[in-house]
Amino acid sequence: MPKATSSLLLILAAATGALAQSFSSGSTGADGAFACAQGTTVQLPPSGILNYTTVNVASGCGLQFSPNVTNTPVTMLATGAVTIAGTVLLNSQSSCVAPGPGGFYGGAPGQNGVGPGGGVYGRSDGTQNGRWVGSLSLVPIIGGSGGAGSVYVNGGGGGGAIVIASSASITVSGNIQTSGCFNGGADSGANGAIRLVSNSINVSGQLGYASVVRLEGPAGGVFYSGSGTAPVIAPINPVIIPVNPPSISITSIGGYAAPSATTASFKTIDLLLPTQLPDPIAVIVQGTNLPAGAQVALSFSGSQATTSPATAALSGSSSATFYVSGLSRTTVTVIFAVVSFNAALVASNLKQSGPDAVAKVELAAAMGGPTKYRFLRADGSEVALAKVAPELKRIFGM
Repeated sequence: MPKATSSLLLILAAATGALAQSFSSGSTGADGAFACAQGTTVQLPPSGILNYTTVNVASGCGLQFSPNVTNTPVTMLATGAVTIAGTVLLNSQSSCVAPGPGGFYGGAPGQNGVGPGGGVYGRSDGTQNGRWVGSLSLVPIIGGSGGAGSVYVNGGGGGGAIVIASSASITVSGNIQTSGCFNGGADSGANGAIRLVSNSINVSGQLGYASVVRLEGPAGGVFYSGSGTAPVIAPINPVIIPVNPPSISITSIGGYAAPSATTASFKTIDLLLPTQLPDPIAVIVQGTNLPAGAQVALSFSGSQATTSPATAALSGSSSATFYVSGLSRTTVTVIFAVVSFNAALVASNLKQSGPDAVAKVELAAAMGGPTKYRFLRADGSEVALAKVAPELKRIFGM
């Protein structure tokens, strides 16, 4: 009997260990093994994603990244161990105005800084400095915003942002830096962000000059004795690279391509149609990553227009054409595309209860504008974003 009991305990221990090692970084390994022993600069691909087997930044190596065209953050994935004994640098660039990868530019003289927390020109209360503004989950991750320019000097660029995820382990005895440009305390760029995710994390080095640091691992799998920005130690969020969330857009009106960006002003015309254009006018709506059967409709402000059909079903990445009659030829009309679907269609394993359970998700977009999201109860009332289940918010990149 004692032997049987001992065997059972060993089996349970082994099973528990297997569960603890369940996280996978998602690396394809296509970029092979990375190793550096001295100064090295890696060109970021358009996606910003590097797929390694192992990573070894040896002592004495200063690893930097050459930004891609869209200046994405760095996402470093590995199937095996990641060891950082040297320095990984994502600081604002040497020109000071330019940001690190994933950060935002400083403002030109007399201009606000760039980014969601860009510094404000002409202020002396601290708001002229850039701020880090993003999701504290670091999904998606974002760098620091730029400082405002002064009368004669450019504002400082923001620090970059990096995610390192390993299916095996991450060990940092060196340092990782995401510093914004410091302009003597005024008009400075904000520091960036660092996120490490693995089945085993051991940090004895420095995670410095960052606005937010997250270390994500299983219970008992994260060891921190380092210095720098105090990290948030959290369970693993398996979402490393946010998927493209469901979205909707108006792509053309009357055969004319809709602008990709607008002035965001109801007093300014973004698309002028010929007055002789006859009814009905074709309006094409594009859906992306929509669940099957999502129903889309058009609404108008400034015209008593009608559409045919009244609604159309979209699935995945597809488009629908509406034929519109009655658009005003003398006043500005704002056109909105609206689509709604059951929350269970995008989160089948979502467990919700109570008065804030989300029954439906509604997406809306004006021409040239980003998709806006609303989360609705069964009675149609809106659930405040702070009360929406985290699993559901992650699907929409929040």
